[in-house]
Amino acid sequence: MFDNTDITIRKEQATGINFIEVIPQYLTEAQEPRYNDFGTYIIGYLDNLKISITENRVKVYNSSLCKYYFGNNFKTLNRTDTKQAIEKISDNLHLPINKGDVTRIDFSNNLIMQNDVNDYYKYLGQLQYYQRLEQPNGIYYTNGDKQVLFYGKVREQKAKRQPIPELYKNQNVLRYEMRYKKHIRQQLNRHEIKAELLYDEAFYRDMVKRWKDNYLKIDKINNKMNMIKPTGSTKQLIENLALLQALEFGQPHLLALVKEWQRAGIINKKQAQDHRNKIKSLSKIMADSPGMDLIQELNKKVKEAAKYC
Repeated sequence: MFDNTDITIRKEQATGINFIEVIPQYLTEAQEPRYNDFGTYIIGYLDNLKISITENRVKVYNSSLCKYYFGNNFKTLNRTDTKQAIEKISDNLHLPINKGDVTRIDFSNNLIMQNDVNDYYKYLGQLQYYQRLEQPNGIYYTNGDKQVLFYGKVREQKAKRQPIPELYKNQNVLRYEMRYKKHIRQQLNRHEIKAELLYDEAFYRDMVKRWKDNYLKIDKINNKMNMIKPTGSTKQLIENLALLQALEFGQPHLLALVKEWQRAGIINKKQAQDHRNKIKSLSKIMADSPGMDLIQELNKKVKEAAKYC
């Protein structure tokens, strides 16, 4: 389930090797040495992997480890694949990449869905501490250090004019991905994260659990009400009608409206929080709610992926 992974190996981890003199010979498209305030640096490629070299470190970054190993970035790496991919980089660069420090991790999986992937986005509501952003090809949640993404993998491949593996042709492929972009040691509660840790069984299981749990924390939205249950309570009737309107208008738009009211000073902080809680309670659905086949399917796919990965 690994994809893009940034790895940095430092001089003290590869003693006796002059990075600037030795490593460029193993790269293609290696540029001429350049200079900045920190000294000499060279940029080149190992197949598709972007490599930055200075006198004190070699960094693999901004590249798909999957594409390097499989020849495409559609499939993701399991533990065994990850180990072999890192060994392949080590062999080709003649460096102990497994001892390098990991500074970014993308952890993802492809979910083959029954419907077009665009049909599922409207059920994904807010995620606490993240900003929800609607994109042309999916939904992004971001908080600066981490991103949570849902997007159509086939559509992405077509846009980039990349081949689609036979297994995924004519399939509705929803990619669910977590990107740990900064401060990953703090996020993952680790004193250090070496490349060899990526294929450690306990660490891998923890990553899978985080991937599943993060999905479960997302508010699920019902944007369609099939029926209103009969009630003799006027209060309940009003709440049902409010629910219909909330579902029609959409949870993200309602929350944005409340935020606008608070910013304008029309309501105070406590009132805004009460409004948000009420909106979420109206639009949040339980897994067994009627008419929610799509979100039930997505719940099942994520849980099954976590179980078997």
